[in-house]
Amino acid sequence: MLPIQKRNRQILQMRKAGVPRPEVALRFRLSPGRISQLERRDEADKAMAERQTALREAVRITDDPERTWPVHDLADAIGPILVAKKRLLDHFVEIGKERISLHELMDMCLDGLMEGEGFKAPPLLKVRGIGRKGFWSVVNRLTSMDLGSRCNEEWRINLLPKVKRNWGITGTTPYSARR
Repeated sequence: MLPIQKRNRQILQMRKAGVPRPEVALRFRLSPGRISQLERRDEADKAMAERQTALREAVRITDDPERTWPVHDLADAIGPILVAKKRLLDHFVEIGKERISLHELMDMCLDGLMEGEGFKAPPLLKVRGIGRKGFWSVVNRLTSMDLGSRCNEEWRINLLPKVKRNWGITGTTPYSARR
């Protein structure tokens, strides 16, 4: 664990144990305002984790790849790296789309065949700022998440092998899905 992460964990533990904010600030040579920021960030992270859990459960229970979800909800449920999530949300605002189905998101990960030119890049990679790491964070999250039996089959059996084949992946790479 990084020293700052370890320090922050200690700060939060002390605050939960009831140590006054000024005392914690003095011990770690931080301002009481910075201690408050760390506490608010911790609460926000917990709230997001709860939201993500609830959204993932809703996706799993619904188990319908064609059901549309608010873009923000689906992005929170999938949970790609932060920059990919932000760029994806920005993209949908730019094109004026408020809802997307899981199937549409999955299709954004697929390469397409262009006449006479071979394969073209997947639509997700064409979203400004997503990049390869962002692309693979979406692919990996779709792969590791329990989407429900029908959605899992659609992704893992029908679409993921095509994504991997089009990228020439036979094993695992730092950005590939592990399945």
